[in-house]
Amino acid sequence: VTCLIAPSVMATTAILSFVSFLDSHGAASWNLRYVAVVSGAILMAVHVLGKKVGPDGQKKINRGGVCWDGLLHGILSGVGSSLCLYLDFFAAEEISGSPEPMRSIRCEGPLTSLHRLLPAITWGYAMVDIVDSFTLGNDFLMHGTMLGAVMGTVCELGVPHTITPMLIMEVSTIPLNLTGATFLPQIAILVAQLMFAVLFFIIRILLVPLLWARWVKTFYEEEAIEKDNVCFPHWFIYVVLVFGVLFHSLNFYWFRKVVRKIKRKLVGEEKMTDGKME
Repeated sequence: VTCLIAPSVMATTAILSFVSFLDSHGAASWNLRYVAVVSGAILMAVHVLGKKVGPDGQKKINRGGVCWDGLLHGILSGVGSSLCLYLDFFAAEEISGSPEPMRSIRCEGPLTSLHRLLPAITWGYAMVDIVDSFTLGNDFLMHGTMLGAVMGTVCELGVPHTITPMLIMEVSTIPLNLTGATFLPQIAILVAQLMFAVLFFIIRILLVPLLWARWVKTFYEEEAIEKDNVCFPHWFIYVVLVFGVLFHSLNFYWFRKVVRKIKRKLVGEEKMTDGKME
């Protein structure tokens, strides 16, 4: 993975400057439950404000055709995770003396305060996903429940940073939430759809399973060297394995729907600009 991105001193300095700004406001010690509640409340407010009464006068629709809370969460968690993942690969050893994911497995704590905050934000967003399930179906209920369970578990165990790299999955939701935008020209909608499909495949089908497998491999390697190297409860690895398999299965399920939608567009069963996922 590291060969795909060239490390940059300027990029590292910029990210660490942003982290220093967060730390100057006490981010390193913020209560994660409060972060989840506040994040959930803000995203729910955006969710409500981003809706308007539809043409039928009853059903509410997204303003401008955009799921604004989903877009905001995608930017916060997806972009934030990308920054954290960059530091994990290119700066972890320089900053802390240990590479990732080894340092996390040894419970040396989050590399930065950003690493610990992002899962709590997503924990709060799970509430919005569950609310959406009342109108969008069981897929969203399943996703929101699993999302809340995973983020809540790692936050309550005090190891939120172990899941932070996986939040890079949210990057693909940024173009997804723009595929229905009514204020964008058709060409922009097509570009957004293409970006979503490509990012979904690269991140959720290729990258994330590799990151997960790398974490599991490192865990067992550290445990084989010396059991005291691993500070997690003995059952934690089973949580990682089970939730990993569930989320990868869910991603493959969604990717299958994406592929089917692409096929329907290519054979003319759907308009090329139709961005609704079903």
